[in-house]
Amino acid sequence: MTAAAPGPGLRRGALRLLLALALTLSGGRAVVAQSAPPQTAALEQEALRLYNDDHPIAARAKAEAILRADPDSIVGNYVLGCVLREAEGSLPRAMFHLGHAREVYEGRYGTARVAGAPWQLHRDILFATQALAGELEEYAYQIEVLEFHDYLYDPDLLAEHAWPLVHLERLPEARDFAQRAIRTNDAWEQSLGRNALCAVEGAARARQAQYQACLDAYNHATAAARAYSGPDPSNAPHVAVHAYNAAQGALAVLRYDEAERMLVDGARRLEFTTANPWRLLARVYLDTGRTVQAVDALRDMQRWRIRQPANLRDQDRAETDEAVATVLLVAGESEAGLRFIDRAIERPDRRGLVASDEEQALGAHALLRRALLRVDAELAAEEASVSGLGARARGVAGSLASRAEGWPDAERVTNVLTDERRLVSTLQMYVRRGIEPVPSWLVGDLVTALGPGVVAVALRDARREEAAFPAIRPLHDALEAEVRLAQGDDAAALALAARTLDALPSPEVLLHARLALVAAEAAHSLGRDREAYGFYERALQKDPGTLRRMGLALPARVRVTAGGEAADRAGTLLGRSPRLRSDDGGFEVTVGGGLDAVRICLRSPLGAQLGCADATRARGESSGALATRAVRAFHATAFATRVGLSTTDVRSLDGTTTADDAAAREQMNGVLHDIAGPGGTP
Repeated sequence: MTAAAPGPGLRRGALRLLLALALTLSGGRAVVAQSAPPQTAALEQEALRLYNDDHPIAARAKAEAILRADPDSIVGNYVLGCVLREAEGSLPRAMFHLGHAREVYEGRYGTARVAGAPWQLHRDILFATQALAGELEEYAYQIEVLEFHDYLYDPDLLAEHAWPLVHLERLPEARDFAQRAIRTNDAWEQSLGRNALCAVEGAARARQAQYQACLDAYNHATAAARAYSGPDPSNAPHVAVHAYNAAQGALAVLRYDEAERMLVDGARRLEFTTANPWRLLARVYLDTGRTVQAVDALRDMQRWRIRQPANLRDQDRAETDEAVATVLLVAGESEAGLRFIDRAIERPDRRGLVASDEEQALGAHALLRRALLRVDAELAAEEASVSGLGARARGVAGSLASRAEGWPDAERVTNVLTDERRLVSTLQMYVRRGIEPVPSWLVGDLVTALGPGVVAVALRDARREEAAFPAIRPLHDALEAEVRLAQGDDAAALALAARTLDALPSPEVLLHARLALVAAEAAHSLGRDREAYGFYERALQKDPGTLRRMGLALPARVRVTAGGEAADRAGTLLGRSPRLRSDDGGFEVTVGGGLDAVRICLRSPLGAQLGCADATRARGESSGALATRAVRAFHATAFATRVGLSTTDVRSLDGTTTADDAAAREQMNGVLHDIAGPGGTP
């Protein structure tokens, strides 16, 4: 391999894959730096110039004109293939044209550098082809192309080998390539090698090694970004990709604050990558009980996504929909959440730019949809409780239908987790190779999906594998308490849950609420009601929506404190609520107000007010309608996380229309820009 090494501006651009745990591509592209060879037609030279100067629409038009005259034009096929991939995300068509460009070149010139052969173009065809093969999940072919490239040209693409090897689970080889890249004198290979090593250790489920490797990559990137003094900030070393991965590494060792800080840093400047820091930030905010911030992060997540180039914008659509659906689950917005998760399942992401496979994503999405369907059934039951007899019958039927719809998802989860390694990794939490993403507070849903016996055995194996990381034990204890409750061992469940509540990391707010309800249910079954009341209150203070998500009822008595037909009717309706079960010593639901208003409040056994809902009579509204509206408001206030999402807010979280509009504007701006030319006006 004696060919001259390419200059740093040639294939060292953002086209090179940034290998990572959850990601990604820079979104830029390689530039053909050499002048067109003498025999290249003027039209081909112009097509190359337009492509290199970032005029993809005009470059495509030139390339298509070239191919109409000569279907075997190397430049025409290369330029059209690159534009189809980068500007339009049409990957199969892009592969056809890149493959044909390579075929024609090698048929015409061979692989030796004969006089006049545009070998630099051939080298870039190979580089673009291997990157595209990875995006298409053709990892074996990607490795073949990389090896062929390295046989012909210097320098070797060392770090680039790691990504397909990770997908093929050849981790020792991937680690070797990453470490060799780090030891080179090439700054780009050093950076890419560090990120590749981060991916390898994550795939190996080595918490501390993953954290250290990802932190090293992040620190290296931030130092390079600070040192950058070039004229174009968009060419500065990227940080978002490294921040995203380093945050996942920090979460693997339960460093929640550090993960948040890294993600905020990664979100400071837009970068072209599917490693959307706002998406992971939304999850961190949600898990830690900051739901309003989670909703705000979702909006920023969509803004980030719609500003990505076409070849990246649709690479993470399903993962984006899943993030929105998870927040909507916690907000109690099941109908909207189901729309998002249905779309994620029906239109899965390509997995070439992420470290997980399709089965992992399918399992996670099915588990989330099952949880949303349960909430939907609970909401239907709540609605039935405030309706007339006929409506109640329809509501009960709807509730049963929602529960039945969850059975196929339970089957999907079961099928995906028949892989024992995948099941154990899922229960380990915050490591790779399980179904993902599944938040810690949703892992307990596997107890009813798979059965407590299956989860108990897998949890035992997960504990054994985590012997060297004792910090994870409280999360495993929380899951075991839920297993014991499902098995009917209430005493063990209560003892384990009560002890673990104080040991859980404080940022695990939603998991804390779930575990408190496990303790409450166990204490209630044992007849230890006073203990149960305390645990119920603890759960409601952390996350009142957990009660509904688990399909539980609160021990309470309803007391009407003010006269009036509406208040009396509201008291009757509350007596039918599936969120309440009669208990004279438990919580108290008071119904007050006057002739034209109803106020319903929930108080703990010790008198602490946990939430109130108010309804005022509208003009011409009957007392029965007012009572119904008041009880609905009470259900929404007392048993859902307080996010305050309106219908308009929910629509704003769906980036589809905005993304389509942005794509149209982007295309039109590209046309105008190409017509105008550099510095001109149309």
